[in-house]
Parts: sequence; C-alpha cells; structure tokens
Amino acid sequence: MHYVYEGPHSACGPGSGKAVQCQRMEDRFGLRHVTLGDLLCNELQSHSERGRHLQEVLERGEQLPKDTMLELLCDAVASSVQQQRPGKGLVISSFPRDLQQAEEYEAKMGEPSAVLLLSCSPDTMSSRLQCRGRSHTDRESATHRRRESFCNNSRELAAHYQHKRLLHTIDAEKLPDEVFTQICQALESSFNM
Repeated sequence: MHYVYEGPHSACGPGSGKAVQCQRMEDRFGLRHVTLGDLLCNELQSHSERGRHLQEVLERGEQLPKDTMLELLCDAVASSVQQQRPGKGLVISSFPRDLQQAEEYEAKMGEPSAVLLLSCSPDTMSSRLQCRGRSHTDRESATHRRRESFCNNSRELAAHYQHKRLLHTIDAEKLPDEVFTQICQALESSFNM
C-alpha cells in the first residue's frame, strides 16, 4: 500500500490546487483522499467514546489533545490496510504539520511512498481564492497569519523528506493539467510504474 503525503501543510495552502489534484490522483491512481478534518468530523459523528470525548473538549472551547489527529490518521490507515481497499493506498493532504508529527507518524506507520509539495506563491493562492469568491479581508488575514506561522515548519519538513529522497516539488503555478502531469511523473517514479 502506498501513502502519499500531499504537504507539508503550510506549503500546500488554500488556493494551491490540492483539492483538484487529490481528486485526479484518486481517479488515476486509485489513491483514496484523506483529510484530517474529514477524519475528525467522522469521529465526532460516530458517537464512539472517543468521539463523545472530543465533542466535549470542543464544546468547552479547548484545543484537542496534540496527538488526537495523529491517532485518527493512524486508525484510518490501519483500517484501510485491514480492509484491503481497492486501489493503491492513500493520499493524505495537508499533512504533516511539523517535523515531530511526521516522525511520530513514521514511527507508527512507516514512511510514505512520496511527498508532494505543491509550490505556489502567496500572490497566486490569493488570486485563485478571489476567483472563487473567497476574498474576504478577515480570511485573507487569517490565511496570511497561518502561512507565516508554519513557514519554518515547511522548510524543516521539506529538508526532512528531501534527505529521505521522498520529496517531489511540484510547480503549482502552472495550469491544472500541467500540474497533474508533474504529479503523475512523480508518483509513477515513486511507485516504480
């Protein structure tokens, strides 16, 4: 089973094209797209003991325990492996958020087959979001703060995966078809197709 991280988080920000490209990877390679937000929503809706606990934490306005998202992701990956889902594996978008999270995941689940870094300038991301009607000043400010706060983590993560020869930097400034061509080349070389 292949695991493809489409991150690190801050480098593949809003407007980088990751949603479109994840859908294309699902269609072409049979990779099931997983987002941490979807995993959290599913857990909250499951009415499991953990889901109820997480709901209580959120209702109190507290932050989720640091390892919660990693646990949810590891459980989803393990479940996918046990079910022997059709396709070649998972593409996990906007993950990992920092080097510690990457190392903890790898210690539990192993290394990914590839890490795709959709490289896109802040101006391009902002322009794309405006085209989608998401140009609210508060959102832009929040996006800018989030991008700034994760900047150092992105460099550290990119270096980590570059050292392991897993990182594929994709020029996301190009048209979507051209971006996907780069992704296909990266995945085909990683999957030895």
